[in-house]
Amino acid sequence: MQEHLKTNILNFKWPSSTPVIYLSLEDIEGSHPIHKSKFSKQIKEAFPDTDLSSLEHIFTTFTQEIPNAPSIKINLIKDKELRIYKQFLKHQLKTYFLEKGYIVVKNFVRDVQVWMPSKKGNTADYNLYYKFSFKIQFATLTDLPELVVSYDGTSKVLTKSVKDIEETEYIKRCVYGQKTFNYQMNLDTEDKEEFYNSIEFAQAFPIFNLQLARALNIPIEEPDRPKNRYQKYVALITTFAKNYLFTEEFKTLFPFKQDAFIDVPGNRINHINPNLGLLEFGKDQYGNKRTHLVPKKAMNILNPYRRPSNQNIKIFFICHTSHKDSVLSFYQNLKEGVNTEKNYYKGLEAYVNIKATASKEHFIEFTNENDPIPEIVVQLESLTFDHENVKYAAFYISPFDKFTPDPDDREIYIRIKELFLNEGIVTQVVDYEKMIVNIQDQYNFQFSLQNMALAIHAKLGGAPWKLAVTDKKELVIGVGAFTNQGENRRYIASAFSFQNNGLFRNFEYFNQNETKLLAGSILKAIRDFTSVAQADKVVIHFYKEMSYEELQPIVDGMNKLKLGVPLYILNINKTEAEDMIAYDVNWGDKLMPVSGTYIRIGVNKFLLFNNARYPNDIHYADTDGYPFPIKIKISSPDDDAFEDVEVIEELLTQVYQFSRLYWKSLRQQNVPITIKYPEMVAQIAPRFENGVPEDAKDTLWFL
Repeated sequence: MQEHLKTNILNFKWPSSTPVIYLSLEDIEGSHPIHKSKFSKQIKEAFPDTDLSSLEHIFTTFTQEIPNAPSIKINLIKDKELRIYKQFLKHQLKTYFLEKGYIVVKNFVRDVQVWMPSKKGNTADYNLYYKFSFKIQFATLTDLPELVVSYDGTSKVLTKSVKDIEETEYIKRCVYGQKTFNYQMNLDTEDKEEFYNSIEFAQAFPIFNLQLARALNIPIEEPDRPKNRYQKYVALITTFAKNYLFTEEFKTLFPFKQDAFIDVPGNRINHINPNLGLLEFGKDQYGNKRTHLVPKKAMNILNPYRRPSNQNIKIFFICHTSHKDSVLSFYQNLKEGVNTEKNYYKGLEAYVNIKATASKEHFIEFTNENDPIPEIVVQLESLTFDHENVKYAAFYISPFDKFTPDPDDREIYIRIKELFLNEGIVTQVVDYEKMIVNIQDQYNFQFSLQNMALAIHAKLGGAPWKLAVTDKKELVIGVGAFTNQGENRRYIASAFSFQNNGLFRNFEYFNQNETKLLAGSILKAIRDFTSVAQADKVVIHFYKEMSYEELQPIVDGMNKLKLGVPLYILNINKTEAEDMIAYDVNWGDKLMPVSGTYIRIGVNKFLLFNNARYPNDIHYADTDGYPFPIKIKISSPDDDAFEDVEVIEELLTQVYQFSRLYWKSLRQQNVPITIKYPEMVAQIAPRFENGVPEDAKDTLWFL
């Protein structure tokens, strides 16, 4: 079936007459700052008697005339003035929607975001808003200006004002009139202090957050997770464009070439050969390699690539006294399989090819579900473990799920994970309530058991599968981070190293600001690898664009090592804050492009689709998911790094391959493990009281 890819971009025409804008040295009423980085030759010539080099800003009222003020006709060929034109268009967008009475803010990349009130989904506690953002770009995918229209999710604005809330420490952002502000902002400037003092608390309405909702006893619903996010996303932006953008009034500002989102130009689309994502599993009885594309199918018929190295594996449980009886049923299903007509899970040994027995003498039970750690510590200290001959895995049956209201209850598993990791024991959490439901529903329970068996196999040191196509000698290093949304704080970045076959080597983790330590860890990984093998190239997958401070110590270190191999940096971003997507209108109403599709969206910038949809796949299951693309920017400090035209596809293929190596779940991921695994460590490790033990830095205990 021939694909037909569309994107969330609207083409609009270049202006028929070049805009004239008016300039001022003073910040007069209704003016907007022009940063010095946009001071073009024309602007400097407009103020012949003023040295603009000492100024941070000048000001403009755009097309509103200022008496006796200089003006310029914007040159749309010049980069600096094109940026001013973009600023003018953003101002028009903002003004248009403000005049319509909508909330208008800047999103996290400072693009214009409009909040549209929902007609349904409102409750007595809050009103629901759908958020749409606009990004303006020029001749990026086409030869015309482009308006990127994206859906940024929803926000709930409480109906209770700040005036009526006593627990103000839980208030974060608020809606005030047609804008938002941070209630907890630092009052470190006169402007902020003046604004804070002007706020009428009865007119300021907090935006829903979990802590505030719990304090106010607002019911907390599980997030809406549609089976197919493409369907929801495309439906929402299409309806929004039809109702609010394809109007005669709006088109006086943005004269669209056509009232429809554009097709992705054919010369921007390419595909990675699916066979390059081939995975190698355990050999058959005759020593022949066994390969497969889809782990979910392969694990039902093939053995894992490599068992954990310890032949003796024992499992024990940690649970509340009242849950003991249920644990036995769970263990029987884990060990022996499920009782259902369609049986894809026939037990731990059959599924992941390991011998494991119950260690009844290590069973731990507690009575205080809100503070079980003291009881667990006492019992743990009385137990004896044979670490020399046996590898242990502990299943913690948690009385609380991840949505439990009390943050202390949510931290118990972290404390238990650290406690047992210090004893050299890996842990697997099981939600008790979900476990009980699953035991009753054996058919669906088997899929949870598959994922648990997979994760335990990897935590114990096994390798369920690896890449089959590994003709390069490359070192791949992944650096990721996790931002705690509750605290709006990014904790750490983690550096992982992988062999070119995708097998994990080890990791380190650091505070976000410890750039020298991060560089040192990366250089150590390079030294360790190149001391035993010659690298064709060194590749770093980074969760954001690397700054000079982050990159330069690595470059200097590589020069000292005299490696003589190129260094490539891949900035890999998830597109959950989706500013640009593409969708295949020729795949019924499912819309997701084929896995391995990549689209060039700029100079060395790409969208890459990682999913489980392969060419000619007519029986795609919703359970395989519909992940959005990731955005990749490729750079290198080496001048000749891109002389080989094939290197770009090689690097994108590598990202595609590494997204197939996730061992926590059988569901295909859109993000490679080089970013995913570090993010998982960054989510857990900062909450440990004593850090990660050194001997645990070469294991996947965090899965």
